[in-house]
Amino acid sequence: QGLISDTLLFWSSGLVQGMTGPVFILVMMLIFFLLGFVVPSSSGLAVLSMPIMAPLADTVGIPRSVAVCAYQWGAMLYLAPTGLVLATLTMLDMKYSKWLKFVWPMVLFVLIFGGILLVAQVLVYGAA
Repeated sequence: QGLISDTLLFWSSGLVQGMTGPVFILVMMLIFFLLGFVVPSSSGLAVLSMPIMAPLADTVGIPRSVAVCAYQWGAMLYLAPTGLVLATLTMLDMKYSKWLKFVWPMVLFVLIFGGILLVAQVLVYGAA
């Protein structure tokens, strides 16, 4: 009941008000990507971020379905060192740095490909 979400939404809506749709959706995807390192649970990440990110998408004029797609492209929870990744890597006797080196090309591909598709969605919905 501290209205923290309302405060975050108020200040962040001022930041994104003049932002174009394609720029906003790419920033949103990167925010989900970064939050995925801290919150290793997909449902926990959605509960934490969507009450703020969905209304921000409304502010910019992006449909909420596209915001959900940004969440899906950005939330790469197989990278989070706080989840089951480290336990699994320990069982396999593999270092986290070796795992990152192996998976990083795929991460870059998903971010670039997902970004292209998200921008296309925003342009189709006319929020450019």
